[in-house]
Amino acid sequence: MSKTGLQSLSPVFYGWHDSGLTPHTHSGESYGRRVVRHHEIEYIVSSRSGYILTGGIPLQTVPGSLFLRHPGMEVEGVGVYRSLFVEYAPAPGKDRSDILDSLPPVLFPTGADESVLRGLDLPEVPSPWELLAWKSRMLDLLAGILRTVHEGPVRQEVLRESSAVRSALGYIEAHYREAITLQQLADAAGYSSFYFCKLFKQVTRLTPLQYVVRYRLEQAKKRMLATDEPLEAIMLETGFRNYGYFWRTFKAVYGDSPQNYRQSRGSCFPPPSRKNAPPG
Repeated sequence: MSKTGLQSLSPVFYGWHDSGLTPHTHSGESYGRRVVRHHEIEYIVSSRSGYILTGGIPLQTVPGSLFLRHPGMEVEGVGVYRSLFVEYAPAPGKDRSDILDSLPPVLFPTGADESVLRGLDLPEVPSPWELLAWKSRMLDLLAGILRTVHEGPVRQEVLRESSAVRSALGYIEAHYREAITLQQLADAAGYSSFYFCKLFKQVTRLTPLQYVVRYRLEQAKKRMLATDEPLEAIMLETGFRNYGYFWRTFKAVYGDSPQNYRQSRGSCFPPPSRKNAPPG
């Protein structure tokens, strides 16, 4: 966007949200997958096991980080975290803004704090001075974000890293039923295994193989709730080879055994019995 375009930036309020109003207690809970309608800035207040699937990339909810979204992005928040976010449009009658669309999807701790996002809430019927004060605070936040991005190599690095990680995620999606090595993922991303591992963790806050396990667990969870397949069959079909390991990792991530999770989430299929299974 040109300097003239920046000078015409006049943000309009569309909504303010506090995820703590519907708190999560399990790491597998989802806030729902949705397509973003307006521009959004989300501030992570606290996090225990959360991530936000953003354009196909799972980005960990690091406290103090900012998630930056534009219309058309597909997102899904998963896990236990608390956030505040504001919805806005760049200016009346303007649906898109090149400079806002080009921002990286997340900025890790930037210096913004919870009070900044809380200050962007508005009453249901705001007065003229409240609208003017809101616009001033919003412009100040946007100025800080643009300064952070454009005074350093953040934007270019995030785009490059996101592209490489997305290639690895595509490989995982296609081959998760098979044995997957770190070298195979690094080759898919086009980097050495050492650098790829470092890069992948910078973007997702998980190691590549930790993410493979999480992806397999997500696929297993979906099959558990949608079918009456035995857990042993689901385990094998989603890339696990040892039932004890599958049981332990499932409980560590979702806070419950596979059997109990299936029952408590309202699956219409009764879980099959299993001899010598770990206690539910």
